[in-house]
Amino acid sequence: MAYNNKNHIRKREHAVLITRQYYEPGRQDRCLKWVWKKYIRDLFHVEYATYLTWLREERKRTQQDIRQLTLFD
Repeated sequence: MAYNNKNHIRKREHAVLITRQYYEPGRQDRCLKWVWKKYIRDLFHVEYATYLTWLREERKRTQQDIRQLTLFD
C-alpha cells in the first residue's frame, strides 16, 4: 500500500489559513504563539515547534510553486 499525504498537506494549509486570518505582525499580543495557543493547539493537537515547521514547509512549497517554470517561459 502506498502512503499519500494529501490529508497532511490539507491540514497544514488549513493551519496556514488560520494563521493568516489572525496573525498580526506588528502586534505582540497577536503573535504566532498566541494564534497557536488560541486556535491551532486545540484544533490540530500539535506542539508549537510542529506548528512552526508547518508554516516553514508551506512557505517553501509556495515559493517552489512560484519558481516553477511553464512550458513557454
